[in-house]
Amino acid sequence: MEAAINYYPFHLGDYASHTGHLDPMEDLAYRRMLDAYYLREGQLPADVTEVARLIRLRDHAATIRDVLNEFFEQTPEGWRHVRCDEEILKMQDKQAKARASAYASVSARKAKAQHPHNESTANAQRTFNERSTDVQLPTPTPTPTPNIKTVAVKRPDDVDEDVWDDFLAIRKAKRAVLTQTALDSIQREASKAGWSLNEAIRETVSRGWQSFKADWVTNSQNKPTETVYQKTQREAMEGLAPGVARKASFNPNIFEAENVTFIEGR
Repeated sequence: MEAAINYYPFHLGDYASHTGHLDPMEDLAYRRMLDAYYLREGQLPADVTEVARLIRLRDHAATIRDVLNEFFEQTPEGWRHVRCDEEILKMQDKQAKARASAYASVSARKAKAQHPHNESTANAQRTFNERSTDVQLPTPTPTPTPNIKTVAVKRPDDVDEDVWDDFLAIRKAKRAVLTQTALDSIQREASKAGWSLNEAIRETVSRGWQSFKADWVTNSQNKPTETVYQKTQREAMEGLAPGVARKASFNPNIFEAENVTFIEGR
């Protein structure tokens, strides 16, 4: 590799519009992944733990996997970023042209030294490109943006069609590819929050998110999730003793043991 990418322009507004939903650790991981991608001029390792080691975040493999699933495409060779690949190819093409132009400039100078009497003619014929080839060209790298390759993911049966269409529209506007892996991640996070997939996706649409994390809703709501057993016991109590059920519904000291519900202090 004759020249590596050592800088790229960074447009704050463009970056923020695609990554505003990331928490600080996810944002740090994505920034470091982009730096590593451009330095390597190619895909990141297929092994997530190797990516974590590469960007010096060994203790955050789960966060790194989420970011990879959202912004990169997994291939047998490793994690690829389509936009980065396109810009790297442009840069390499310009470097190749610059080398060819520099070679032509050197050949012209040698010809001038061998035929001094043709110096004035040679100077007149030299092109602007030849005169400027000894200037080092800057590396033309882009603002990092998510992979925009279209991937068809079938709408799950338990997700309403209108909710699904709105969700896809938001992903498209944010230039975020929706893969099956990314959808599975949303399903896992919805289960953690005690929500159905349809509820989780509806929430992302209402908030303008492109993904979903259990922490984003449980931290803001700060209320417990009712288990199936708790729901059964509550409904039975409401039928037998409505007054007790109403009092128990807001009592935080209720706990369970086998098939009996106890209230602390009673």
